[in-house]
Amino acid sequence: MAWASRCTLVLAMIVAGTSGSLSEDYKRDIRDLNATVLDLKATVLDLTGLPSDLSGAVSDLSGKANDLAAQHSGLSVKQDETSVRIAMTGDVLFDFDKADIRPAAEPTLADIARLIASIPKGTIGVEGHTDSKGSARYNNKLSLERASTVANWLVAHGADKQRLAVKALGDTRPVAPNTLDDGRDNPDGRALNRRVEFILPIEKP
Repeated sequence: MAWASRCTLVLAMIVAGTSGSLSEDYKRDIRDLNATVLDLKATVLDLTGLPSDLSGAVSDLSGKANDLAAQHSGLSVKQDETSVRIAMTGDVLFDFDKADIRPAAEPTLADIARLIASIPKGTIGVEGHTDSKGSARYNNKLSLERASTVANWLVAHGADKQRLAVKALGDTRPVAPNTLDDGRDNPDGRALNRRVEFILPIEKP
């Protein structure tokens, strides 16, 4: 891109500084070359961004995930170039300190299962997260039990077990502070950290 910019600048200088002495044919050739360089710059800029097919895939999957979040409480969505993450709060999924799925959470999980089924390829991550209450060992155990329970529910409702990757992260990746700045407990932050995340891969063209 820097090369194309320099070529454009040089050509512009040539046209500006010698327009009086050049033949019309030569000037026309320079203008054509200048246009070619500008087209090349546009092509380079297009190549440095997301491929259009991939951009469309990101938009489609993200749109479906955001639709789910709008329909169900306790869901949030994040995305990057390779995946869309749906976080479901643990307080919606489970009773306190338990790993049994609450019946009220099943309609949301059913919609997530349908979204997963619409993704033709790739591994679906199912990550368990906790707040910072309790020991690291206990939190890791609880997050594994919860993620495994959710993955088993998905399999029982049609998900391909071979495509699910269960991971226990305990309290190692909080999305909100577990305590306030003055050291007091932050129940709202801890509630956000108690969650199960579904990592949905974006299919590359």
